[in-house]
This record gives sequence, C-alpha cells and structure tokens, in this order.
Amino acid sequence: MKFLKSTFKKVSTKLKTLWKTRRWLMIGVIVVLLIIGRMIFASANSQEQLTFVSPTRVNLTKTLEVSGLVDAKEKASMRFLGGGKVVYLGAEEGDQVQKWQTIAQIDAASAAKTKEKYLNLYEKERLDWEQQLDDVEDRAVDQAEQRTVDKNQLDLENTVLDVEIASITVSNTVMSSPIQGILVQSPTNVTGVQLAATDVFLVVNPETLIFRAFVDEADISQVTVNQSAEISLDAYPDEPFSSAVNYIAFQSSSSASGTVFAVELPINQEGGLAKYRLGMNGDAEIVLQEKYDVLTIPLIATRERNGKVYVDVRTGDNSYEEREIETGLETEEKIEVLGGLSETDEILLPE
Repeated sequence: MKFLKSTFKKVSTKLKTLWKTRRWLMIGVIVVLLIIGRMIFASANSQEQLTFVSPTRVNLTKTLEVSGLVDAKEKASMRFLGGGKVVYLGAEEGDQVQKWQTIAQIDAASAAKTKEKYLNLYEKERLDWEQQLDDVEDRAVDQAEQRTVDKNQLDLENTVLDVEIASITVSNTVMSSPIQGILVQSPTNVTGVQLAATDVFLVVNPETLIFRAFVDEADISQVTVNQSAEISLDAYPDEPFSSAVNYIAFQSSSSASGTVFAVELPINQEGGLAKYRLGMNGDAEIVLQEKYDVLTIPLIATRERNGKVYVDVRTGDNSYEEREIETGLETEEKIEVLGGLSETDEILLPE
C-alpha cells in the first residue's frame, strides 16, 4: 500500500512538473487526440448512415413552366388619322358594342376645311411650277437653276400628298368597330374634346381571351399543339384552371431573357373580361410528356460521365459497386430506368 502511494505521489509530482514546463505541448497533444477521435467517430457514423432505396414504379410526368399574361386573340385598336374635335360618342368605356357600330365621330367640317386649304396650296404650287416650266422652256439652265426647278417639283408633289391625306381624314371622321366585343379603352367619355392622332379606342372580343406564354428557344422544340396545361394567375393564385396549347408563333420575339416564342392557350372560363383582365400575369405548366407505370429512381442518385449514366448498387451491408444504367424520361426529381436495374436492386442515395 505504501508502495502504491509512493508511486502515485512520484507520478503526480512528475505530471505537475511536466505541466509547468511542457504545458503547451501537452495541450497540443490533447487537441490532436481529440481531432483524431472525432474523425474516427464521424467515419464510423458515416458508415452507419448510408441510405439505400429500391427503384419504384410510378406515373411520370415531364412539365415545362413558363410565364405569360392574359390577352385577347381578337381585338381592334382604332384612332382618328388626323385627330379632331369629338362631336358624337356611340359607346363609353366598358360598353358592349356590335360589329360596325359607330364608336365615335369627329368634326367633319374642320377636316373638310383642312382639305380645302391643301387644295388651294396645291393649285398655287401647280401654277408656280407651270410658270417656271414656261420660263425655262426655250433656254438652257445651269445647275443652280435646275436644283431650284427640282425643289419646286418636290414642293408640288408634297401638296398632292397633303390633299390625299386630308381626303382620307375626311372619309375617316366616323369610327366604326370592325368586331363585336367590349370597348375596354376610350380616350374620352364626353363630346367636345379635341383628340390627338395618337388617342386610341380599343375593342376586345371577350370570347377570344387567351393566356399568352413565352417559351425560351431552347425549350420550344418540346412544345406542340394540343398539349395540356394548368394556368395559375397572380391575381387568383388559389384558382388554377386547365387549358391546352392551340397556337405556337412562327416568328421569335426578344425578351430580357433572350429569344422566345409566343405560345397561346385559350381561357374558356366564366367571368370573361370582368374577371380575367388584359395584362394579368401568371404561369402555365405545360405537360410535355407522360408515361405510366414506369420504373424510376431519384435523379440525385445518378451521375453522368462520358455520355453514360451510373448509379451505386448495394452489394452488402455497407458496400456498393458502380453500375451503368439506361435511362428514359427525366423530371426534376425522378428519372425513368430502361435497363440495368430491377425492382429488387438497392441504390445508394448521396448524403
């Protein structure tokens, strides 16, 4: 007993001395031992946490989500060519209008006076032109005088154009709707207002409402007419509705994301323009391809190398081997297996 106490006392004394003289060395050794122990523990745990799953048979659907807005296939944007004072309104914004119904009329007297003015200018320019031709008829002219002759001829031609434009303005003092629909835009609801040539009346046929989506050129080859889709509008996020592609643009358009193609899907829903207003934004999920009862595995379990697809197949409790497989339809989460695996195999899921 005395021997043990003596031995313990000597060891304790040596440890105290060592701690005083080699304190940082001992701390370093302890830290290294802790790190090594942690790595060994983590390695052991990783061996225990391997996750394997078996292929399953499911219905697989590949979709494409695109953004777009509500529009109308049949709409008419109209304006008075030269503007003018409104003397008659046949409809107000929001009214139902019939085909060829008069929407508005501007003051024809003012347009007629303008036409008369341009006719007078034309006569004046014609007389000046004829007088100039008489002046140079029997003599040679220099380049400067010839340029003056040419300029006067252009002035005469411009007065002819002014008369023609004025005649068109007179004949277009009455505006009629070329389609049946709803007047959704009107620059005025009262007469006596002076309209500019840029003021627009817009008539829309509510029975031709569409959702116009924009598909990137990299995806447009996958989209075909009659593919089904589900549309969700930002204004009604809890009221998605079904539709189908009925038109794909033949010409591309430019957007902030690059080159896109317009794709149209009809909106055959109750409410019409009272609910689905032009310009509402939303998304369409187009069903590109569907397969039923196919063998699938999680997409994250696969990796691609040199154009081939591989997975890790379980060979024991915590062991596995790499195997090449043949794949088919791919979605964001799953991929179809055409060959290389059976339902009894187990594949490794990465952590």
